[in-house]
Amino acid sequence: MSIPNVKPSRESMLACVARFEDLQRCETGLPDMQLPECRRAFYNVLGFEQPKAEGAFSPFGDRAKAKVSHLKAGFGVSFIAAAPGKGVLMHTHDTVETFMVMRGTWKLEWEGDAGDEHVVLNPLDFVAFPVGVQRRFECIAPGAGEQEGLLLGMIGGSAPAAVISASGIE
Repeated sequence: MSIPNVKPSRESMLACVARFEDLQRCETGLPDMQLPECRRAFYNVLGFEQPKAEGAFSPFGDRAKAKVSHLKAGFGVSFIAAAPGKGVLMHTHDTVETFMVMRGTWKLEWEGDAGDEHVVLNPLDFVAFPVGVQRRFECIAPGAGEQEGLLLGMIGGSAPAAVISASGIE
C-alpha cells in the first residue's frame, strides 16, 4: 500500500493547531446543559458534522464550534470543563466515546447488567465506552488550585449522535 507524501505549507499546518488558550468556551448547545446539575463547558478542538436524526444531538452540542473544522478526521475531540457535582445526564452514542482526565477527579458511570456502576478516574486515567452503553460523567473534585475539573473527550464517527436516556428525559 502506498500513502501519498503530502508537503503542506506552514500556513496549512498552523490551521491544524488548536492552542487551549485560544479555544472558545461554550456553555450551551445541549438540552441538559440548562439543568443546574448539568452545567459544563465545551472547548471543541476537532469537529465533525452535526447528526441529522430526530431526537439525536451532537456529543459536543450544536454551538461548540471546533477550532480545527476543515479536516474530516472521522472523530471529534473536545475538552469538557465542570465544577464539582456537575456533569451530564445518562446518554448513549452510536459510536465509541472515550475520556481522559486532564485535571481533577471524575466519576464515570454506566448502566450495567446489575444496575448502575462507576469508576473514579484521576489525571491521565482513560476510559472507552462501547456503542450503545448508557453513560454519564461528573466532576468530583477540581485540579489543585482550580475551580473546575477538565476532561478530554474523544468520539468516533463523522456525524456521531447522542441520545439522552429515558430516565434523563424525565
